[in-house]
Amino acid sequence: MTDVIVFSLSLCGLLFLILNTFLFLMNKEVRRKTEKIFLWYLISLCVVEISCHIIGFLSYGNNFFISHFYFYFQLLYISLLYKKLINSNIIKKGILAILLLQSIILIGMYSINPASFWEFNNYEIISISLILIVYAIYFIFSNLNTEHKYFNFSIGLILYLACSVAIFSVGNLELILCEDPYIDIWIFNVIFFIVFQIFIFKEYLFLKTKK
Repeated sequence: MTDVIVFSLSLCGLLFLILNTFLFLMNKEVRRKTEKIFLWYLISLCVVEISCHIIGFLSYGNNFFISHFYFYFQLLYISLLYKKLINSNIIKKGILAILLLQSIILIGMYSINPASFWEFNNYEIISISLILIVYAIYFIFSNLNTEHKYFNFSIGLILYLACSVAIFSVGNLELILCEDPYIDIWIFNVIFFIVFQIFIFKEYLFLKTKK
């Protein structure tokens, strides 16, 4: 029963993501004000999430490998987004260096142990999440006195990725939080993904009303 609830909530998150992507792409004024790399981020997230849900529905438990694409695309697109948004040339170079180093590390890990590609990679998830959280926090605090463009997105990103870090730091992905009613740790990841989509929607509303 809990699996059905989690899958239903996850489906709601997916539909919200698709709605957000549609809104950003279809509204010409918003699209004009939005960085192209952000639009590609939303599109890639849609493709990955739709694939994950289809594979998970057809073959339950065999979609873990999708997480590698999910987190790497986040690393790639969000790193490039913040590289463009942040003014410091030193930070820009640091972002590119970290992106290159992290890519080499991940390629090396899966080359040494190809079987790990079909499982969750705690290092990948935690390290990428922490990297992007640092970027988002730096971006917010370095632009407090300027226009709050991408602030909603950054806040939502921090909340969602902090949840991912907390979950995968536990090391027990089958952790049961409550027996009656039955609640496991995955419910929080799904809920915070929906929260993330709410903040992306707020970003859309901000850009829509911004002159």
